[in-house]
This record gives sequence, structure tokens and C-alpha cells, in this order.
Amino acid sequence: MKTKAVLFDLDGTLVDTLRVFPQFIAQEFMINPSPKDIRKYLHRLGIIYNSGKKHGWFKPELFLTIKADFKLSWIRLFKGMMRATWLFFKWDQSPHVFPEVVKTLADLKSEGYFLGIVSNGSPRLLKKRFNAHLHFFDILVESKSLGISKPSPIPLLFACKQLGVRKDEVIFVGDTLVDLLAARNAGIKVILVRTGVFGDYFPTDEVGYEPMSIIPSVGKDLITILSQI
Repeated sequence: MKTKAVLFDLDGTLVDTLRVFPQFIAQEFMINPSPKDIRKYLHRLGIIYNSGKKHGWFKPELFLTIKADFKLSWIRLFKGMMRATWLFFKWDQSPHVFPEVVKTLADLKSEGYFLGIVSNGSPRLLKKRFNAHLHFFDILVESKSLGISKPSPIPLLFACKQLGVRKDEVIFVGDTLVDLLAARNAGIKVILVRTGVFGDYFPTDEVGYEPMSIIPSVGKDLITILSQI
């Protein structure tokens, strides 16, 4: 069946947000970290972030892991996390779109695909982080406006219905375990990108649903895959 629509997650897929907060965490608690040290620690935090059915930075196990890793007091942990959070909010005041995203969206649009965003983020964050490029999209689905978030299949199926396409005519592009679960629950094909907190860690065996492909980022690899379907 010919693919007619491509749906995208936002954070970690189209815009660079999910790796930045843990990077501030690593820099806060590590002494003179090298780029390699930070990457290794991001990988560790990414595994915790994506464990379980819900992802998030404010899980109790994340705090406990950081506390144990650096032998911190609760006061030091709290102050450090507050500083990391403040730095992230300052950084997040301007959009940080991944390098190949805009060209890729333009190419997909010119080839006649319907495009959509299906995000668990708020409408305010969606507009702040991607407002200059929303004209590429035929539909924007903020899960909170539906009253239910991914990994529920409802946001993805709602997007399909609004676009007038069947779910076997759609591919979803995401970066987290929650995105993979949402695609599985909706019965939609999914491509994962490595630009989120997963990095190279994709525990697809925990979900029992294999992606079509795992690619470095939203870019030429996505175009190639779609051209071969």
C-alpha cells in the first residue's frame, strides 16, 4: 500500500530538546567532564528515561540514580537539579531544529505527502519550538487537547481520521519507547531516529514491535526509505 502520510513526534525527533536537559545534569554533577564522558552518561540517563511505559526526567529512579552515581546529599542533588532545570528553560527560549529537518519536510511536501505532528507536548511548547515551520503540516495533534497521550493509539488514529487516510497508508517517525508503543497500539508502521535520549539504545524487545528502520535523524535516510516503499 502506498504511503500517503508521514506523522512526526516533535521533541527529540524534529527539535533538539531531550538530550539537552540531561547534558546540563551531567555538566552540573561531573567534574571536568569530556564530551565522551557526557555522551556515556547521557546514554545511562536515556535508558532510565525510557524505562517503563512512561518516559520522563522526573522519575524517582532517575533522582536516585544521579544521587548514587555522584554520592550526593539530597540538598546538593536538589540544588543541582534546580540549576540544570533553570539552564534548560533559558536554553529553550529559542527553537533548536535538527539540521536536515526543514529540507526534509520541504522535500516530502513537494512529493505530495500529507504531514502531521503528533506530540505529547503542550500547544504552547509546540508553537514555541517549531512555529516557523508549522506551515509544512496538514495537521497538528497535541495529545493533551484530546485528553489522552501517547502511548495511547488515539492521537495517531485521530490524525489518520482527520487526514482521511488509512493507518496502513501512514508512517510515524519518533524517538522514544512511548512513540514505539503508540505505533504498536495503533497498528501503524514506525521509523525511529537516534536524535532523542535513546541514542543507540532501543529496547524494542520490551515492546514486541519492531520499527521499519532506525535511522540517525530526520533527513535523507527517511527520504530514501519512503522512496523504496
